[in-house]
Amino acid sequence: MTTESEHPQQQIAPLLHATFGALTAQVLYIAAKLGLADELRGGYRTAADLARTLSVDVMGLRRVLRGLVSLGICTEIDGERFGLTTLGQYLRADHPDSVHPRMLLNGELHGALWADMLATVRTGESASDRVFGMPFYEYLTRKPAAGVLFDRAMTSAGWVRYRFRPAIEAYDFGQFETIVDVGAGNGTLLVELLKAHPRPPGTVFDVPRLAETAQRTIDAAGLSGRCRFVAGDAFESVPAGGDAYLLSNFLINWGDDEALVPLRNCRKVMAATGKLLLVEWIMPTGEVPKDSFRFWDSVTMDLIMLSAFGSRSGHVRTRSEFQALLDSSGFSMTGVVPTRASVYVIEAVPV
Repeated sequence: MTTESEHPQQQIAPLLHATFGALTAQVLYIAAKLGLADELRGGYRTAADLARTLSVDVMGLRRVLRGLVSLGICTEIDGERFGLTTLGQYLRADHPDSVHPRMLLNGELHGALWADMLATVRTGESASDRVFGMPFYEYLTRKPAAGVLFDRAMTSAGWVRYRFRPAIEAYDFGQFETIVDVGAGNGTLLVELLKAHPRPPGTVFDVPRLAETAQRTIDAAGLSGRCRFVAGDAFESVPAGGDAYLLSNFLINWGDDEALVPLRNCRKVMAATGKLLLVEWIMPTGEVPKDSFRFWDSVTMDLIMLSAFGSRSGHVRTRSEFQALLDSSGFSMTGVVPTRASVYVIEAVPV
């Protein structure tokens, strides 16, 4: 007699969970968009009560809530009273490690690109050009709401805790006199870095559309005396005067020929004693455990880049690929520092 643990359906359960991943992502997106976790902050509520508050259909909401129960996000007691689990707390917009912005980003931007990834694999071309009718970053510029959502997700509390702070903890950024963060977004990484190291001043360098949000980030941290925003295009030039040039999750957006341009622009203005610092994922090779979070996170990020930019552009590079890129742009790799997150700090000096 076949026991439940031996039943073929149990054996293929992980595969079934994976193939219904798009449905899972949509349920999580709905929860984030409706603010369900925030509504459940105070304790258990019925589906009917939540539906009245959110102005949605109670029967549809009840089914979504049970989907969240199956995912371990919610619990159900006393017949149709729902509350948050410990895991579900991270969906609250006010949680210090909230993943709320990421759920919205995946549901409203990335999900549409992932749905068209088969054409990218067949042609190598970006899904963004087909789905949005233009390159990804151009879409973020032309559609301000999308740009705000993207910037919010990339600098959210969860991103700071699981990407930025581990890099700051792993490497001694306090050794420098002046730090220039190239492609710095709204300045969150540099602000966190300057808060941790009170000596060096810094420059947030990115495209003009980010000037206002970057200045707000700087002012909110009380760093306007030590940090400034400079608008520009790293593919044309970068600000001079830094002894450290920091590029965080920047080169991942570009193919090798494109990535060489900002690297060489940094090399042009950098003193012989300066350092280039890259905060990037490195694609694991060799005997790295394939069931580790680092491997999953790196591969997932690589697939996100594939869908947004196509096969010949941005990707997660191996260590040897970074070495070749740095060699071609006038740098020598001097260190690869792991962090407690999935990213590394790569140090290089001018040749």
